[in-house]
Amino acid sequence: MKWGVRSVGASAEDASTPAPAAAGPVWVGVLDLDEEGPVTGINGSLGPEYQQARILVRLHRAPLGFVWVPAMPEESLTARSRAIAEATLVDALRGHAELDDEGVRQGVASRWEAQMACPRHFPDQRGEGISVIVCTRNRPALLPDSLGSLMRSTYDPLEILVVDNAPSDNATRDIVTALAADDPRVRYTCEPRPGKSLALNHGLAQAKFEIAAVTDDDALADPGWLSAVAAAFEADPGTVCVTGMVASSALSTGSERYFDARYSWGEGFQPRRFDLGKHRHDSPFYPFSAGIFGTGANCAFRRRAVEDIGGFDPLLGAGGPQRGGADLDIFLRLILAGGRITYLPSALIWHRHRANPRALAEQMYTYGHGLGAYLGKHLSNRELRRALLRHGLSHAGRALGRQRSAARSGQLGIEGKRLAVYEAYGIVPGAVRYWLAARRASEPPVGE
Repeated sequence: MKWGVRSVGASAEDASTPAPAAAGPVWVGVLDLDEEGPVTGINGSLGPEYQQARILVRLHRAPLGFVWVPAMPEESLTARSRAIAEATLVDALRGHAELDDEGVRQGVASRWEAQMACPRHFPDQRGEGISVIVCTRNRPALLPDSLGSLMRSTYDPLEILVVDNAPSDNATRDIVTALAADDPRVRYTCEPRPGKSLALNHGLAQAKFEIAAVTDDDALADPGWLSAVAAAFEADPGTVCVTGMVASSALSTGSERYFDARYSWGEGFQPRRFDLGKHRHDSPFYPFSAGIFGTGANCAFRRRAVEDIGGFDPLLGAGGPQRGGADLDIFLRLILAGGRITYLPSALIWHRHRANPRALAEQMYTYGHGLGAYLGKHLSNRELRRALLRHGLSHAGRALGRQRSAARSGQLGIEGKRLAVYEAYGIVPGAVRYWLAARRASEPPVGE
């Protein structure tokens, strides 16, 4: 979940060709410049319904930027994408080459930026081990693709732990059990109480390894995701959390294009670190503008660091009474506790957004509600109140501008304006309900 700010490592404008002013269905692909293969589709093959294509361009599997190209003719798509990438991503290509060269010349002695810039300098695929936690609730149809992508990971040793959160039937258990019969890395567990924070805390307690990565049941992991996560932890022992790029897997519907334009999950192309020391963001809300750190669809933690701050807040999180905000809250608390968060674009996840307006409207209200709950929890902090008084209006103006841009990208007409209203309407109820829930939780039981 995001707070309407630009993604970490911002400057997407410097790393991508601009999106077309108006577009219908957009095909999504990826092109590896150092490989001979064609552009690869993320969500199916290219069909006649697509007029535009958005291509994620990588070098040595490091994301450098997006290019937009006409989708047809299909037979020349790869050549045209390559030519446009080489012409428009000049600075990104040059920067990658310089850091890559430093990594080759100096090896482990190279600067952190050089170590993190190119996946071919990451450590060997085998490491200390990572447990991937996938929390899910009554969405069994999504699991085969999501878990299948994790099972194709190049990292080892690996545990894939599916937390079935307050299920209404056995469908999820049956799917996971069948997959586990063929792959012993897959494991099923159940948290009977509803709420993602409760499910995450359950998963952390059950996890086999000290590093626990988290992704969603509607996400697809790049094969190199966990190798990048492991590299980030190894390169900086002070890192307690790693986040990564979350790119849209499909832009076929107006709802998907709206979400992609509204939330900047896939715009950060530079590795970056965040803490309370020298690695500070220039946002006037830092460190409370937690959206700059990443999103809960793509994050990994040192389990001890999360345990030391009391785990995920059970009053927050999707599926619970506050509907969201758990990721915003855990990132902030880790920073305030003196930890460091590393963002690494090579730790890549593809996300499947809501494809229809009704589901998107519910999601927008949920995001606003979760943001309100997050703010309600932390408004007691003097620094946050001061930042809101000084910069709240200007920040709201930027958020409104992004909502308008998203409405144009989605071509949703009046429905796009309604989505912005749904999101805003959720904020105040979220703040009030969190405050009331926290107050009830702090009261002693009756009779004591």
